[in-house]
Amino acid sequence: MAYSKILHFSILVISLLFSATIMAQDSPLYLNTICPNNVTKPSSTFQSNLLNLFSSLSSKAKGNTKFYNHTVTSINPSESVYGSFMCRGDIPSLLCQDCIVKATNQLSSACSLSKQAVIWYGECMVRYSNISFFSTIDMMPGFHWCNTANVTNTKSFVSLLFTTMNRTVDEAASPLIGDKNEKFATKEAQDSENQTLYCLAQCTPDLSPNDCRTCLSSAIEKVSKSCDGKVGGRFLYPSCNVRYELYPFYRSITVLSPNELAPRTNDSKQDSKLSEESFYLSYNCSRNHNTITDKNIKLLLSYLLSNATIGKKFHSLKVEEIVYGLFMCRGDLPSRLCVQCVKNATEELYSKCQYSPQGIIWYSHCLLRYSNQYFFNHFETRPMFSDINVTNDPIPDQNLFTNALSNQLSELVNVTGNNDEKFTTNSLILNDKQTLYTVEQCTKDLSTDECNSCLNDMISKEIPWSFLGSVGGRILYPSCNLRFELFKFYMDGDEALLPTRHAEKKTIIFIVVPIIILVMLFSIGYFLIKRWRRKSRKTILRENCKYYLWKNKKVLLKMQFLINFKQV
Repeated sequence: MAYSKILHFSILVISLLFSATIMAQDSPLYLNTICPNNVTKPSSTFQSNLLNLFSSLSSKAKGNTKFYNHTVTSINPSESVYGSFMCRGDIPSLLCQDCIVKATNQLSSACSLSKQAVIWYGECMVRYSNISFFSTIDMMPGFHWCNTANVTNTKSFVSLLFTTMNRTVDEAASPLIGDKNEKFATKEAQDSENQTLYCLAQCTPDLSPNDCRTCLSSAIEKVSKSCDGKVGGRFLYPSCNVRYELYPFYRSITVLSPNELAPRTNDSKQDSKLSEESFYLSYNCSRNHNTITDKNIKLLLSYLLSNATIGKKFHSLKVEEIVYGLFMCRGDLPSRLCVQCVKNATEELYSKCQYSPQGIIWYSHCLLRYSNQYFFNHFETRPMFSDINVTNDPIPDQNLFTNALSNQLSELVNVTGNNDEKFTTNSLILNDKQTLYTVEQCTKDLSTDECNSCLNDMISKEIPWSFLGSVGGRILYPSCNLRFELFKFYMDGDEALLPTRHAEKKTIIFIVVPIIILVMLFSIGYFLIKRWRRKSRKTILRENCKYYLWKNKKVLLKMQFLINFKQV
């Protein structure tokens, strides 16, 4: 019994040492909810009918349906409820189902007393009303969402946007003939800077072609005004919506199989694994006529390094009102690795940029920069470093992996900007063999808006989406950076607390393996000792019994002799 308990404990210890991590799957992106103030009474017939409507919409979404109208009637017409949902035309049925369930749950908790409401996610829309709206164009309320990055050439971009959007609207608003059962379309176009513009338009399928075009034309006009000069934006009505970006936010109609492997970048041996070694990437020194004294450069770099040694991962300062500087370590790293990286960076930057008025250096674990000009609290995009696998020819159809990557990077922007550490990691399962790992980070002096703009600029302008040859790469600005790979290159939780360099890894192996062996030997030894003790007790008892029997036998013989002697 004792042995089985110890064996169970041993197995538990081993299983804890080699436990696995559960990754995140693709999920809907919440945008906005609008509930008017025309409320009903709690526990009313209307409210009961509304809950029945939500249940029906959620159930219908499970049947591979992307658009559905439903009515829950009542004896009193004012208590009847009309509801509808529409999923984006490119998303798979499981994601559509998940989106509708989340949307109805959100409406149930946030708008259950309202007679009318609409909710938008990036992947679907759900609405209801006490008045029938089926097959009727409805452009109230409206909602816009803009990318924070700015276009380089506004005039040429706007011209291309209107041309491409109108082509997209023409296709979306065309009559439903043959196999076409959705008023949904996407189009791409190349701009003068060899970037690809991606456009999407969609109407509820119950609208007439004229009503669909009217709705979409209004949405184009609204988004062009609301998001003027931005690299991306969307405008959503209850009856239609439009969106444009400089990255492929929608899935290709001829998408690859989810089980097909994503093309992987051939990284260097050292960089293709989670490593504590900080690798040099790039540097840049200004070469204008202004100079900074050797004294001030040394003083600045010394101050930065001393702040790294006390556990800081980010610090900015100025020296003698002349030199401004900062360092930033990757947010997942322990302080000991941050210190080593900053030390390497200060030494290398001093040797390469001595007397230069501005300098910046990037390592895989940190960046360090200085300038004779104030650069805090606003994002800068130059100089920059990019390490991405680019093909010579554009890829005709964007595949599942490019879409997953672009959406993953885009969705992390707001998370990173709203994070106090301005640092975010995430993982997304692509198929049964591959997981996409991503990191985004901004310098902590940036506001949420500045951080978002920096990362959006990077995603929209620096990644050649049509020419992206494989999933893997990094982009580094002075104010923000991102990286994406098909292997885990950052640390999680306890990993950041444990040394993992080559020699230290051996130490961990040499410690962990003997512990496991000792636990097993202890279990076996304990069992053998218990068994030996039981055996020893039996042996002693048996020998004592023999001794007493022998002693008693001698006594009995003496008594028998005495009895016989008396009889004689």
